[in-house]
Amino acid sequence: MSAQPLACRSSVTFPVRPARAASDHLSARRPAAVRVFAVAAVLCAAVISPSVLSAHPHVFMDARLTFRFDEDMLLGCEVEWQFDRMFTSMVVLDFGVPRDGNFSDDHVRSIEQGAFSNLRHYDYFTYFVADGTEHPASEVREFTSYMREDRLVYRFFVPFRRPIESEEQSVRVRLYDETFFADVQFQDREPISVVSETALFVEYRIRRNEDVDIYYDPRNQSVSREDTEYTGLAHPYEAELIFRRR
Repeated sequence: MSAQPLACRSSVTFPVRPARAASDHLSARRPAAVRVFAVAAVLCAAVISPSVLSAHPHVFMDARLTFRFDEDMLLGCEVEWQFDRMFTSMVVLDFGVPRDGNFSDDHVRSIEQGAFSNLRHYDYFTYFVADGTEHPASEVREFTSYMREDRLVYRFFVPFRRPIESEEQSVRVRLYDETFFADVQFQDREPISVVSETALFVEYRIRRNEDVDIYYDPRNQSVSREDTEYTGLAHPYEAELIFRRR
């Protein structure tokens, strides 16, 4: 596969052209064992019908990834989740944050402690794959949260170091919940970008990995929701970044 060159200046963010059209968009995530997620789950299900209480997903997130490089290394990936309006409303009520603009430092710390940090038990829903090996996220840095377009956003950095080679290489990132409690799809507009201190050839693709199964309902019940049919089985979507030194 040939990479498409992109001009790269020191510490400049630039969008990455897809290797081919990024046609698939949904990816799934693991149960968020935090009070806010649990409350949102009950309310989302109750709004639809009491009979759908066991249906999944309950929380919807649109994701964007920014890969960071210095002169020699891939340093990791900044992950952004933008939540659905129902979950946004729950956080607004529980944490008393404004419905627009930036949050105070105290608000960000409260959200991190009360509705994010527990995800360390669930690998932060983030998995790097390189050389055929999956690497669950074990730590995150630089967590922040704010509102954009009336929807709550989480943004955080996940370290994952790989040296830049002259030969083409790739790193994949899966964002999924093994019980499909949260449904994650990549954003349509610039889902992948790169910040680099050296010139790179880069491209990406987003695809569903049908080799990875997520059984979130052993009864395999079929439920229609959000114009999508859920059958009890899902496959995570993943972003693959292909890069080499320019």
